[in-house]
Amino acid sequence: MAPRLILLGGFLGAGKTTLALTSAQRLITRGFCVGLITNDQGSELVDTALLKQTPIAVVEIGGGCFCCRYPDLLKALDEMVRQVSPDVIFAEAVGSCTDIVSTVIRPLLAQRSSFYDIAPLTIAYDPLRNIEHFSDEVRYVFHQQVKEAEAIVLTKQDIPTAAERRETLRAVAERYGIDKVFPLSSVTGEGVNEWLDFMLTSTAGATKKIDVDYTTYAAGEAALGWLNAVGELTSNQEFSPCNWATHLLYMMDNALSAHNAPIAHLKIYFRTENDESYKASLTESGGSVRWDLKSTGQNASRLTFVFNARVQSSPVLLESVVRHVFAELSPFPEFAYKFTRLECFHPSAPQPTHRM
Repeated sequence: MAPRLILLGGFLGAGKTTLALTSAQRLITRGFCVGLITNDQGSELVDTALLKQTPIAVVEIGGGCFCCRYPDLLKALDEMVRQVSPDVIFAEAVGSCTDIVSTVIRPLLAQRSSFYDIAPLTIAYDPLRNIEHFSDEVRYVFHQQVKEAEAIVLTKQDIPTAAERRETLRAVAERYGIDKVFPLSSVTGEGVNEWLDFMLTSTAGATKKIDVDYTTYAAGEAALGWLNAVGELTSNQEFSPCNWATHLLYMMDNALSAHNAPIAHLKIYFRTENDESYKASLTESGGSVRWDLKSTGQNASRLTFVFNARVQSSPVLLESVVRHVFAELSPFPEFAYKFTRLECFHPSAPQPTHRM
C-alpha cells in the first residue's frame, strides 16, 4: 500500500514541527511507521536537530523550498520509502513558502499518484501571531499560504481563552472560506486526533486555484533575514543552561525591537556535557519563550547549540544583533563561545521546478 503523504505549510513559527512530532508519536502508538521531511532555505535546523533525538526517520532538504528543490523532495521521499517503508510521511514546507498546491501537490499527483497517497494540504495558523507587524509583502505571503489550504489547523490552543478560541475559529473560517478548521494544541494534545483522523481518511483535491504574484511573493521572502548558527559555549563555573537560553531569546527580542525588526521566530536547540537536550523558541516580538524539550534542568559548564533566527531585517543587522547579544550574555573570561558555522542571508526569489 502506498504511504500517506501529509504536507504541512504555514508561516514561520506557526507550530508545524511541534505538530508533526506530536502527530508522529501518536501514530507510532497506533502501530504506524512514520517518517518526517524538514525543509529550509539554509541548513543546520533546530527542528531537524530536535527530531533526530527521536526514533523517527528524518530527512532535511535545505537550500530552498520544496517547490524549488522538487527533485530533492522526490529523492528524499523515495529514499525514505526504501529505507524504512513508512505508512505515513510528514513533509513540512519552509515557513515563507506558498503556492504549494500548484508547485508540489499537482506535480506529485501527475507524476507519482501511484507511489504516494496524498492528504489534503494543511496550513498551520498561529492565532497569537500579529501579522500586522510585518511589511505588506510579508503579509501577502502569509495570507496566500492560508488561502490555498484544504484544511487549517489553529495551533497553540492551550493559550487563548475558550471565548478567544471560538472567535478565532469563526473569523478564520469566514475570512478564508474553509470549513475544515481544526483547533488543536500540540502541547496538551487536544484536537490532534481529530485532525489526524481527517488526514488519514481524506485525499488532496488540488482543485483550489489561487493567483500568486511572484514579484510580491519574492519581495516578501526577501524582506526576511535568515540566520542559522552552530556553536559551542563553555564556562569556568557551572550555570543554568535554561536561564542562559531564556535570556538569549529575550535579549534578542529586545535588541531586535529596538531596530523595529519583527520576529518571525527564534529557536535554539542545545545539548549539555551531561547529554541533556533542550529546545526553546520565541515566535512573536514581545512574546513568551516556549519549551518543546526540557530535561532535568541541572547546571552545566559546556553545551553545543544550534540557533535559528527568522526576522524582518537585513542580514547585516540580524548578524550584528546576534553577535552582540551572544557577547553581552556570555562575557569573557567567565564564558567562552564560538560559532563553528554561521550563515545569514535573504532567501532567493522562488523559482519552482513545476507550476501546474
